[in-house]
Amino acid sequence: MSLAVVRVLGWLVIAHGVSHAVLPLRGSLAPGMLIDDWIPVGLYAVGMIGFVGAGLGLLGLRPLDRAISPLLVLSSGLSLVALGRFADPTLWFGAACDVVLFLAGLWRAYGGWPEHPTHGRIWHVAGLGGGFALLLYVALTTIVYPMYQTWGSTRAELMMPLPGDPAARQPALELQHAVTIDATPGEVWKWLVQLGQDRAGFYSYDWLERMAGADIHNAREIRADWQQREAGDFVPATQRGYLGGLLGDHPGWTVARVEPERAMVLQGWGAFVLLPTDDGRTRFIIRSTISNSRIPVWASALNFMAFELPHFIMQRRMMLTIKALSEAHGGVRAGLVQ
Repeated sequence: MSLAVVRVLGWLVIAHGVSHAVLPLRGSLAPGMLIDDWIPVGLYAVGMIGFVGAGLGLLGLRPLDRAISPLLVLSSGLSLVALGRFADPTLWFGAACDVVLFLAGLWRAYGGWPEHPTHGRIWHVAGLGGGFALLLYVALTTIVYPMYQTWGSTRAELMMPLPGDPAARQPALELQHAVTIDATPGEVWKWLVQLGQDRAGFYSYDWLERMAGADIHNAREIRADWQQREAGDFVPATQRGYLGGLLGDHPGWTVARVEPERAMVLQGWGAFVLLPTDDGRTRFIIRSTISNSRIPVWASALNFMAFELPHFIMQRRMMLTIKALSEAHGGVRAGLVQ
């Protein structure tokens, strides 16, 4: 087996590994599953991480190049069990790949894999750093997904209907995040209604957003001219022409529904809901539909690897900032800035 063939196989095995994101993004991992039953999570997680590790080994990353066959056999076996358990007949091609890689792992366990030539120190260090960074990111994204899928939410909140829910709702295809705020819904609403690049920003890591080229600056004040929202309004995500129009002339979301001091639904993002508690506080919930039961494999891998974890990090910061601002100003009526 030539090194060129091995390297191509390495990239294909990595792609096969990250394609396992289709399982959670087609709804195979229901909310709270990590608590009730860790086996499905373990099956797809170990398979996904193992394939990426095997692929990096095929590309010559040491010491993973010494464990290619065991990783292929383990990952293929667990992947086949996972596919059988989730019983999605449209994933037959993935199952066929598992069988081929399982047999390849057994075959080369005896014959060994070609050794990669030794590169200069700089390339060696760069390869190690890049390879293990990729493996760590895949592992982190895979393992923590069941936890951040429902961050802060109770079982009752995951099941309750909320404004903006589709008629045929599927909780397994949703992200839901929640936090308790020591302020009334009316106080929290003053900050929430100001969301938008043209208003108060998104209360998240605006320095990261600016590093990515977005002209976003978070505000720490309540303004009277930002206190109105109506269905049909446009909430810009960033400035016009962002990234040369790659994401459209003006990326953003259309307001689908507004219930003052209770809910705002942004089409394409989700429902922002404020629920009063018995002790006068607020449960702030954001529920988003992130996928569908027939999402293509390539789209699920791209979504899972490039969007889900960064989205959670930024949205969590937004919610905690709104919490802090509401609690700091909730006890005293904030003066409106004209």
